[in-house]
Amino acid sequence: MTQHMDIDPALHLHPSQLELTPAQAAEATRFAQERVVSQLSTEPVEESEAERLLLQAYIVAHLQPPTRILWVDGPLQLVQVVAQHMRERAWANVWDNMWASCVRECQKSTTGERAWTSLAERSPGETRLGSLGQSVNESMRAIVEQSVWTNVWFSMYRSVREHVQEHMGDRKGRLWARVRAGVLFSVRAYEDARMLAYYRFFDVYLAPNALHALACFNELVSGYWLASNDAVIVRRPRVLARDADGRLHSATGKCVEYHDGWGFYAWHGVRVPERVIHAPETLTREDFLGEKDVEVRRVIQERMGDRFVTALGGHAIDTEPRGTLYEVYLPEDDPEGVARYVQLQEASTARQNFLRVPPTIQTAAEAVAWSVRLTGEAYRPARKTRM
Repeated sequence: MTQHMDIDPALHLHPSQLELTPAQAAEATRFAQERVVSQLSTEPVEESEAERLLLQAYIVAHLQPPTRILWVDGPLQLVQVVAQHMRERAWANVWDNMWASCVRECQKSTTGERAWTSLAERSPGETRLGSLGQSVNESMRAIVEQSVWTNVWFSMYRSVREHVQEHMGDRKGRLWARVRAGVLFSVRAYEDARMLAYYRFFDVYLAPNALHALACFNELVSGYWLASNDAVIVRRPRVLARDADGRLHSATGKCVEYHDGWGFYAWHGVRVPERVIHAPETLTREDFLGEKDVEVRRVIQERMGDRFVTALGGHAIDTEPRGTLYEVYLPEDDPEGVARYVQLQEASTARQNFLRVPPTIQTAAEAVAWSVRLTGEAYRPARKTRM
């Protein structure tokens, strides 16, 4: 392989070193950010190149390459294909065998066993890290984990799973077992990204390793089911929108949308119904009070804006320079009976926020103090000078 030819010698890793140098740590961070951009890209890929890498991964793992590779336009299509064909024994997924075999090949690499013994994995997802491995983990793997695994994969996996559950009557027996397995692998590339990016760093900066092909393939796709005779690959989504903090978010449409039209909506990382994004002006008291998820309620409140308290039938019971305390009567079946909200103005903007406070709070000053986790006695804002 030639990926080492243009690398600054100072950035190369050595089997005997215990931790990264400052320059290597900075490069690991840059490399991690590059992996995130590649993994979350929605640009079309050269499918023949992805297939070449996949076949290479089979060969390196000493597995018989598949005779057919099927590309699909969304994760639900993979779930459907797997559910239909998994009853054939040949459709058993070979991913675990591929991973274990590639790691064994890594341990046999010409760089010597000292380096790979400290980096070897006992099983997928369970890592035994030496000093160098821990240093790399701290510098780069956490970046990929937060950006891809936490902010993207978890929401995508839950969305696929809940969609499938909603449209399946019987969630028991062999069919559901097949479906559940398909759901897991339908967006598997985003889950595996954190682990494969870690090994790809060693592939580039230490020495070529057996996970090279699988790691490169993983960045070109969204999910995959690898069987002994056939492989099913999910193309990248055509839309994958995030906010400045890397959370799934779109104020105008689906934050994730695949080429077959399937996708979902999110507001700063919180998955929400379509109407919350497309028609916030239609949200009502019933929408807010009927929503069980506290995070979704928070988004509904934000999207309702200044009409939130009015829509809920609230009335002001106290006010002070930094906020107003409102009381809202809840439906008869609500155990609390009433709810109180403090209206706060953000210091840097003119936006008004409503925060629910304990019903025992009696004054706006107490409510503002509670919002910053202070007691009413401890909260003593400095007197503002009149302009």
